[in-house]
Amino acid sequence: MPNMSDWDNILKASGLDRYDRNARLYPAFLCLLPLFAVLALGLPQVWTLLGGITSLVVGAGLVFLLAQVVRYFGRRTEKRLGDRVGRARSATLLSHGNAVIPPDTKARYHKYLKSHGIDIPDENFEVSNPTLANQKLRSAVDWLLEHTRHNAKSSMLLNENIAYGFRRNLLGLKPVALTLIVIALFFNLYLTMNCKNHDRMGADAVLDFLLLLGLTSWVLVIRSEFVEDASLAYAQRFLAQCETAQKPRKPRAVKNTQEKEGTV
Repeated sequence: MPNMSDWDNILKASGLDRYDRNARLYPAFLCLLPLFAVLALGLPQVWTLLGGITSLVVGAGLVFLLAQVVRYFGRRTEKRLGDRVGRARSATLLSHGNAVIPPDTKARYHKYLKSHGIDIPDENFEVSNPTLANQKLRSAVDWLLEHTRHNAKSSMLLNENIAYGFRRNLLGLKPVALTLIVIALFFNLYLTMNCKNHDRMGADAVLDFLLLLGLTSWVLVIRSEFVEDASLAYAQRFLAQCETAQKPRKPRAVKNTQEKEGTV
């Protein structure tokens, strides 16, 4: 099988950027890891064969397809979580009724947005017409996103965006991951029962323990709160661009990673 450096070159050759690799492919690889581990230990000849078809997989665009499948599961999860994550979460933080951001800091954010012609509803309007007020705040978030793209890397927005996307996609893949771990456990048990090499039984027992540990981690750690925490961290850093943003530039048709679905 290719080493880590080879894998990195393979992923870059597939046309995937840093966001794709970290936020989409790595969750997929974590899902597949239990099966890979069982194959590497129990069926080394199959594991070796996988290395030979790696180039074919990349050439056929299957890596890109895998990233798109993960994106689909992640977007579906984001819709299910509603205003607790994503752009809707950022809009909620801008509202007068939300206490996460200190009032003085929020006032500076509002002032910056208003100075660029963005309509920010006052507190009375939010109370009397909450639906329209939320739409206006969502519009403000959309505008700010477009005008802070050039600061994404320097302001650490990209790292926070990747962290959110990674966690969101893990949650989206959770049912798949749990299923694969259970399959890996039973498959490893089958191989152990039919193995005549007593030296390998110890390795099988260790693998069973690690698989159970992984199963527990998926169940107890990969939860909606895990995603909401990353979304909040990103939203706070994103809105802080109101403090540091320079005069907005005209958006250019350049490649960027902040435009990935599920940001903010």
